[in-house]
Amino acid sequence: MLTELGSSIPYEVIKDPIYGYIRLYEHEGRIVNTPSFQRLRRIKQLYSGQFVYPGATHTRFSHSLGVMHLSGLFISQILEPYSTDIPKDTFLHYFFLMRLWGLTHDLGHGPFSHIFDQAVLEKQGINHEYMSSKIVQEDDGIADIIGTTLGRFSITPKTLSEYLGKSTREEWTSAGNIGNTNHSEMALYYVLKGFYSVDIIDYLLRDNYNTGAGYGSFDWQRLILHSHLHKNEIALDKKARDALDALLLSRVFSFNTIYYHRWSRAVDHLTRDFLEKADKKIDFRNYTQDAEKYSILDEESIFHMKEIKRIPEREMLLKRQIPFREIDEVKWGLPVEIPLTADDIERKMSQRLGSKVPFGAYFVDTPNLPLNPMLGERQVCILDKSESPPVESYVSIRDTSWGEMADFAWNVRLYLNLNHKASETEIKSAFDAVVKGGKRDSFY
Repeated sequence: MLTELGSSIPYEVIKDPIYGYIRLYEHEGRIVNTPSFQRLRRIKQLYSGQFVYPGATHTRFSHSLGVMHLSGLFISQILEPYSTDIPKDTFLHYFFLMRLWGLTHDLGHGPFSHIFDQAVLEKQGINHEYMSSKIVQEDDGIADIIGTTLGRFSITPKTLSEYLGKSTREEWTSAGNIGNTNHSEMALYYVLKGFYSVDIIDYLLRDNYNTGAGYGSFDWQRLILHSHLHKNEIALDKKARDALDALLLSRVFSFNTIYYHRWSRAVDHLTRDFLEKADKKIDFRNYTQDAEKYSILDEESIFHMKEIKRIPEREMLLKRQIPFREIDEVKWGLPVEIPLTADDIERKMSQRLGSKVPFGAYFVDTPNLPLNPMLGERQVCILDKSESPPVESYVSIRDTSWGEMADFAWNVRLYLNLNHKASETEIKSAFDAVVKGGKRDSFY
């Protein structure tokens, strides 16, 4: 089907540092050239990561192109075996829809990405996925491109918006079957949201490449090539389970080394403070309620808004003057959810310290990682295709070739504001008393 597609739908070829040459179909290129998508050039994939790794200046723009490319490979792989049961138009519907889902999945990210979610969007009761869903319907340029070029494939702005807005598998319960197969559209959820989703694959590969961290070596092609439609989910061939284990290891070490780097988290804390103060001055609802206004909100424009130029954290971020340093840390592997939040620990510490230590002299960070990359599910479907017919089994994602993983890697870090070094001993003493009496059982 893809061979026929190549001769009928215009496309151009672009060079990606991760995958080499990838296709960009005509309608995708037009979407890429809209202001809403070009904005992603000005939103870094790892805003705080660049403070640690000089090469980490890549953006949501390149990540989105990578996820689009992988989405096309994944959907083709799982649909091709059913060429007699899936009409060509139906195949093209899913092929282009899944590529668009990948291309636009991060359109809704605000400046500083996930920190913007935490500091701004969550307080409005929304998230970046909601904003992505909103933009593809309300951005006149994107909606017009989809409406005028993809109608023949039964794809509308509303269709794409609904896919983008489905955050959990439960929201796919009304999905129909794919073509004339007995497999449900619910299985498509796993392409972008599953245990080894295209989103996870791309950010691990791309972020390790740009940081140089070195943990992006796993066989992603084997994962895709050995994936199969299976009723209402995607199953992995038994022979590729080691490749999944390698991805899980890559993810653990990448979070520990890149995303949860102690310096990056200090920058994240400062960025959150900046955004919360900025929100009080300009009210980001003025931007989130208007797709056109949202398209001008990025990591360059926000620093030049006159209303927020006097916020101290703005100057600190621009000059890399981060006043916090990590002074203590505890790491555990936990079989259950985390026992204490950062707010819990800070509250208990404050009760011990009383008025001796001023507000802002320290903060506690708990960058905790669920070691299962898929929300809501704990078992991966494995197919043994050496048997006839293939035999299915459901295996806990925690049961790896090197042993059983914990559910959570619980990190607890204590940061000191360097303007309060005189209180360091008292602050550390209170931290030790609250966090398991200072016990140091490392998970890593």
